[in-house]
Amino acid sequence: MQKDPAILSLTDLATLIILTAAAFAHGALGFGFPLLATPLLALVMDLRMAILLTLIPTILINLVSIAHERHWREALRRFWPLPVSTMIGSLISTQLLLSIDPQPFQILLALVLVAFLLLERRRGTGPERQVPHWALALLGLSMGLLAGLINIFAPVVVAFALYTRMNPALMVATFNLSFITSKSGQVLGFASRDALDPEVLGLALILLPAVLLALWIGIRVRRRHGGASYRNWLRGALWAIAVLLIIEAW
Repeated sequence: MQKDPAILSLTDLATLIILTAAAFAHGALGFGFPLLATPLLALVMDLRMAILLTLIPTILINLVSIAHERHWREALRRFWPLPVSTMIGSLISTQLLLSIDPQPFQILLALVLVAFLLLERRRGTGPERQVPHWALALLGLSMGLLAGLINIFAPVVVAFALYTRMNPALMVATFNLSFITSKSGQVLGFASRDALDPEVLGLALILLPAVLLALWIGIRVRRRHGGASYRNWLRGALWAIAVLLIIEAW
């Protein structure tokens, strides 16, 4: 996957702004980096390049999250089919992303954003439901397929949390593990097709200090003021991005 250096030079500033804004949102809310960064980047560049640019920051952000998570061992013991099948699904769908024109996936990306926004406001109540391992594996496979194609599987996470009513802390740990394995599948998929473009990865590394600084600032803001108001801003931004993606793809 080769890119035109002139195009990259025109998108450097936009990429910096998008990645740092998404990192700040993730820090302020506790989630949201690929959810915000991927569709914004897809508005200014090829979807495959957008996904590749977010790989390194997303892996690092989720490793930091897991390192500070006390429930990851229990999550791995109880829900291990999810991260395993997520990696398989993302590996498969990354191959598809690299084989055909990714432009139609912008519509899928917009629809997934809308699904997330509609589901995110719902709340599940009642006792936790148990899910068999085979169902977890199918769920993880669907998450991985979405991750490989559009870099986002948040609506599946929200729907699963609503159905099972699982403990929020355990849910965060489980899906942080799944985010990491989905990224592993994407890396393997890009590598198997010799599509790990060193220039794109180099840009991601150059911008990484700014991304981590924005993440740190967002975390400090959340600790001082909470994230409720920023959640409303994120909802508004995602609705606007979904509309723009549909218009551009049309």
